[in-house]
Amino acid sequence: MGLEAKRAKTPRARRALAKRDPKVVENPRTALIARGQKTCGLVNSALTDLYMLKKPYAVHFKRHNAVHPFEDTTPLEFLCQKNDASLFAFGTHSKKRPQNLCIGRIFDHHLLDMVELGIESFRPMADFCAGIAGGCAAESKPCLIFQGPEWEHTADMQALRSIFIDFFQLRCVDAISSIGIDHVLCFSAMNEKIFLRHYQVKLLKSLEGMSPHVQLNEIGPAFDFKIRRMQHAPPDLMKSALKQPVATALKPKKIKNVERSALYGRQGRLHVPRQDLTQLVTARMKGLKRSHAGVDGAQKQPRSGEDL
Repeated sequence: MGLEAKRAKTPRARRALAKRDPKVVENPRTALIARGQKTCGLVNSALTDLYMLKKPYAVHFKRHNAVHPFEDTTPLEFLCQKNDASLFAFGTHSKKRPQNLCIGRIFDHHLLDMVELGIESFRPMADFCAGIAGGCAAESKPCLIFQGPEWEHTADMQALRSIFIDFFQLRCVDAISSIGIDHVLCFSAMNEKIFLRHYQVKLLKSLEGMSPHVQLNEIGPAFDFKIRRMQHAPPDLMKSALKQPVATALKPKKIKNVERSALYGRQGRLHVPRQDLTQLVTARMKGLKRSHAGVDGAQKQPRSGEDL
């Protein structure tokens, strides 16, 4: 069970809850990076590097949490709902499952699906900093590459690929320039193992043709994963999660009487009713006062003794 819906009592709280309401075009997905009841130094370092890859769309918890996702998902759903996160990466370490990493997705404040991965080998970003100038820009979309035919063989591998895509794709955009791709995440599947490598992209001048020469420099982190457990999404919940809005809802609402031109930019047209200027009140000055003849329609009669 998730949290009950709250009612806003102030305008500020009302705006905060409105940001979490369902939208036609959803906000970028936020990931919750958390530690389990027991962890080790390798798991903590791996979670920190995952947070750096997801930044700024991530929340990093550095304290330990007594959560066991495959036994009880309620505490995890509670944490995701409190932090408005639809993705999570949860690290644990025990004698039965050492160096454990659980990655999953949340839909409508309920667990959709998740996978438990064992970290067999890990190299942090700090090991690749020497000799490499620069890195990747903040909020830049990575190029995701999936190598190996095993990604299409089983339902587990297909679900894992879908989870990786949702976790690392960052913001959804309509188009992207090839010059703007500055890092690559490569996922290789071989012998029931997954190898994750992170590369920096450098575009160099090519001697042949107009296309640049692409050079890849590994900048970390580097993971070697092994699949341990998998929990697939229920069919009805997955059907609701894949539902798309109607085409009319995706179109921007037309604004009446607003035009755009290359010369004048944005122009608006206002329809004002005809005004009665005879009833307009203005400042009364001596020179603008109406004569008595204009008031009562008769000329002023001269007094006795005055010249006509």
